[in-house]
Order: sequence, then C-alpha cells, then structure tokens
Amino acid sequence: MVLIYYGPIVIAVDDTIRPDYATATSPGNNKPLAKPNIIFILVDDQDARMDSLSYMPNVQKYLIEQGTTFKNHYATVALCCPSRVSMLRGQYAHNTRITDTKPPYGGYTLYNLRGLGNDYLPLWMKKAGYTNHYIGKLMNDHAIYNYATKPAGFDYGDYLLDPYSYDATTPVFSRDGELPVYYVDTHQTDAIHTKTLSSLKSFRGNNKPFFLTIAPAAPHAHIEYGLQDRIDILRCEPPIPASRHSNLFPDAKIPRRPHFNPADNSRTASYWKKMNRLNDTEVEQLDANHRRRIQALQSVDDMVGSLFQELEAQGKLDNTYVVYSSDNGYHLGQHRAYAGKMMNIEEDINVPLIVRGPGVDRGKTSDVVGAFHDFAPTFLALAHGDEHVPSWVDGGVLPWTEKLKQHDKPAAKESFAVEYWAGEARYEGDKFWHNAPGPNTYKTLRLISEEYNIKYTVWCTGEHELYDMKNDPYELQDIFESEAQENSRFIARLDVLLSVLKECSGPTCRDPWRILHPNDDYVKTLYTALDAKYDAFYQNYPKVSFKLCLPFYSELNEITFLKQEEIVTDILHMGSGDGLLDKVKDTLKADNLFKCPSRKLMEEKNTKCVPSDAFGEAVRLFNLVPRSPRTVGDRVPSEEELNARARPLPQELLESKVNWADFGFYGNWGN
Repeated sequence: MVLIYYGPIVIAVDDTIRPDYATATSPGNNKPLAKPNIIFILVDDQDARMDSLSYMPNVQKYLIEQGTTFKNHYATVALCCPSRVSMLRGQYAHNTRITDTKPPYGGYTLYNLRGLGNDYLPLWMKKAGYTNHYIGKLMNDHAIYNYATKPAGFDYGDYLLDPYSYDATTPVFSRDGELPVYYVDTHQTDAIHTKTLSSLKSFRGNNKPFFLTIAPAAPHAHIEYGLQDRIDILRCEPPIPASRHSNLFPDAKIPRRPHFNPADNSRTASYWKKMNRLNDTEVEQLDANHRRRIQALQSVDDMVGSLFQELEAQGKLDNTYVVYSSDNGYHLGQHRAYAGKMMNIEEDINVPLIVRGPGVDRGKTSDVVGAFHDFAPTFLALAHGDEHVPSWVDGGVLPWTEKLKQHDKPAAKESFAVEYWAGEARYEGDKFWHNAPGPNTYKTLRLISEEYNIKYTVWCTGEHELYDMKNDPYELQDIFESEAQENSRFIARLDVLLSVLKECSGPTCRDPWRILHPNDDYVKTLYTALDAKYDAFYQNYPKVSFKLCLPFYSELNEITFLKQEEIVTDILHMGSGDGLLDKVKDTLKADNLFKCPSRKLMEEKNTKCVPSDAFGEAVRLFNLVPRSPRTVGDRVPSEEELNARARPLPQELLESKVNWADFGFYGNWGN
C-alpha cells in the first residue's frame, strides 16, 4: 500500500492496478422469466439530500426496502429540460445542444427542430419489442401551441402541456396529440395517478413487455401568472399539495447541516462569494417551502402505492423493474442560496435513484456512480436490446444487477462532468424575486471512488473551486489555491480529464482515459494517472477555459482538446472572437428563434420584441382556462370521475398560438 499526499487529500493506492472495486453482491431472489417490464417514475425537482424520501411511506415500503438505493446518481445539468433530453437521448447536454428550458437554447420546439426525437429511447425500446406508454410532463415548451407534434415511439401518451404544467390545480393534458383538455376541480398529480392506473390496467392479460414512464410535475414550484397595475406578474410560489395532505408535517424543517446558511461563507467563485446570510424571516419562509414540497410529494407516494398493488394483482411484480428518480435536485438555504437549482452544489446535481426488480439487491444502498445519460443504455440492457443503442450514445450500462455488472459497455467507472450555461442563477419563490448576480456558466468534474471523492469546477470567469468531498462533504473548504501552489501535477490531471469530459462523445464519455492514453492500459482511473511518469504529459496540455461567459454552448467558445481540428458550425454556434455573442444572436433573430425572455429584459435593452399590450392579452388568454380552488385533492378520482371532469380548451386559446416563452415562462420561473 502506498499513501500519496496531495495537500489535504490523501489517496491510498497499490503499486499495481487493483481489480474493479465495485463490491460484488448476491443477486435478489427473483430471476427474470422473460423480457421484463420497466416502469420509470420521474419526478420534478425532488431533493436527494434534504430527506424528502423519508416522508414517503410507500416509496420506503415498496422501493427502498425491496430494492437498492444508489446514492451516487447525478444529473449532469441541473435543469429540467436539458436533463430530460439527456435521459431520452443518452447524451450530455453539450451533444444534444439542449441547454435551457426555452428557445433559442432549449425546449420542445428546439428539440424537434434539431430532430432529436427521430432517434431516441422510446424508438429503441420499440425495436426491442416493447409497448411504450408515457404519462405526465415530457419537457418544457411542450405546450398548447405544439401539442399536435406527437413524440414518436409511444403507443400511448398523455402529456402535461405548458403554460399550465406548473399549476397543480389546473391540469391540462393532450392524449396522443389530440385536442387538449383541462380537468375541473382536480389536482394535477391525482389526474396523473388515475391515468397511470388506467394505463397499467390496459396491460392486464397481455404478456408483451411494456415500458411505462410516469412523470408528475411534483414537487416543482407553483407558477402564478397575472396582471397588477398593468404590469405583468409572473410569480413563483412553493408547490400546492392536494388538500388531503396540506396540513401534514407541521413541524418539518430543512435539515440544519453545516452548510445550511453558514455564518462564514467559504465559497470563493462567481456569485457565491457575494451571498449574504439569510435572516430569520427568510429561513422561516424556506422551511415553509420545504413543508409544501414534502406535502406535494404525498400524492406521488399515493400513486406509488396504487401502482404496486396493481402490479401485484396482475402477477407481474416479480418480472417488473421499477425505477424512481428526479430530473434534478434542489437547494433550500444551503451555502446561503435561496430556493432553486441550476448550481453545481450537491443538492442540485445529486438526485434520488431507487431501483427494484429481478436480480436487484433488496434493502441495500450502493456507492455505484451513475448519471442521467446512463439511463437509456441501461434500460435497453434490461430489455435485452443492446443492438438498438446507437454508437454515439454517451452513457453506459449501470450495474444494477449481477448480469449488468458484466456488460461490455459499462458506464464510466468514477468520473463524469456537470455543465451549465446561463447569465445568472435563478431563484424560485415569490419572496425572493431576483437572481444571483454574475454568470452561471461552469464545468464541474466529479470523481467518486473508494479512495477519493473530488469536485473540481472551472467557471467562465476564470475562477476555480476544488473540494475534497470525502473529508469535506458539505463543501466548506475550497482548497484550489493551496493545491495549485503545492501540487500542480494533481490539478493538471483534473484539468485534462475535465477537458475530455466536457466535450466527449460516445465511448470517450464512458472511458475518457483511453483518449488520453490510447496505448497504455495501466491508466484506468485517477489514481493510476497520478504516476509520476505522466507528469510531463499532463502539464503540457492547455487548461480548461472559456473565451466568453455565454448563456449557451459554443464549441468555438470552449473547445480545448478533442475537436480542435473539427469545429462544427450551425445556427447556435457561429462566429468567433469578441463578436461571438452578437453574431449568434443576429443569426437566431434571422431564424425567428431568438425572443425577449421577459419584460424586464426588454426594458433594460430598450427593445420591443413583444408589444407592451401583448402581456395583458397573454394574461387574458391564460385565464380562459378557469382556475380551480387551491383546496382540490380530497381524494383520487376514479377513471370515470376524471373523464367526467374533462373540458375542451377554449378555441380562442388554441388558435392564439401564443409563444409563452416571450412572457417569461420557462426561462425566468418555469424551470
């Protein structure tokens, strides 16, 4: 055993390559009888680090106690739409080029313009012989103006539609691209509950394998839209739970861990260093938000219980995988930050992942490292459909079972990148109507193994952060400066690895060391790369850097390692030098993709992308769908009751073709 000291970081290694460190575990009692069914429950904005799962008794009973909890699963971009597209395509956001929730950098409109739905997970599952159903939120900007653009590959789809996706008391759906309907006096999650049971019951007596995705918007924040003194108001509030849950957990509070509203602000990069400590009133408001979030999750928990009862009644429980996760995490007061996501702290990027099914260990917690782009190839591996996974997919197969541990295209062993592009960090909550100052564009390297747990970030401003998460799990001690001075060879390896991962594609994402050492099988992990014989190799490569702080991905702005001779240029990535941003925006305007994201921005820029009276007209149209009282949800409706509550959307609203992104949706608060 050799101890290598890198400042505060101590790495214990053998002088020979150690075997795969993944702990071998005994398979579960159940073995697959045929192609298994797969159910994927994808919630919106649930935390993995504020104990919300402990308030969900059915998730505890049916999933955590009967399955494996994977504590090191991550979203590689902490925002709904880019994360969901990464799941569907098995790619990093720098390859999908979906980096935001609305055009010109994201949303369902751009997703379709880029043709990303022509070759993705449901089509691959269909080739593998599966019936595919999807219920709930697909992605941002899937709206009442583009509902007829039906996602390919689904035999049945019942989709939440914007701009009502984040109003829990006004559920609006389109079934299979048909005319949208809203449901009177119905809680949104309860509508999804009823639709899920109806979908699941349709498989009774049918032995063809199915892939069912259930995507409630809970516990996402509630969006309130209206006019006040002729000024448009887009207000973000804590979620609205079903009435039967609205008084639960009156004493619940955000866990008071060392990084919650700390007295000393130790973070040193970008907007973090400017954050003031929260006062008592603000902390109380965040605690109230936390209670509303776990109350909103109770409807999801009710649905989980019904789902398992139906599976058991059909006799399909022993041959069904049920996977539970969230598209990104969430923070509430950690490091003094207000409510929200989009940051690179663990609360935002570490997400829940629980898996139950044949061959999955029961009641266990696993240290296996995984990310959102690993879902698609893992689902295909479970479906015995590996041949349908394209070679360009970035993700690999996660070792959820003994068989999957032997897969020839495993997920990256210990490393992945987290990326984000924005002009600011957006907060959520009507009491905190402002954004964090400064750019929120960064690249973060995460390295997690038995020996080390490291987070390294490079910001577009040129600032850096380095945390030894093994000894400092709450990110309270930035050690970049000391490490850069004392152990530059250690930093050099992190920088080069991040250079590869931040622009990797396909196999290079799963095994970045092969790009760096194509003819040297010795280097498989960071600890072997620390051998002194590689010092010159790593010191000679350029450092990770950005030319500009841009709110979108541009290869010209970030290119460093893999594609220096292969610059791809398209409407989102044009220009060079200091004029890059202006050239890109000019091109987007010419293609009718660039819109003013908010009235505030319009006033600052002294432009008029949208006439001022259009805001009032948008509010009028929005309110053509009657608001239900906030006290809906005394019980889950039957299928007959739900159908009786359906009403068609007013024709005037459908014909208006309002682009809700013009009025602040998606980009400002509808994340």
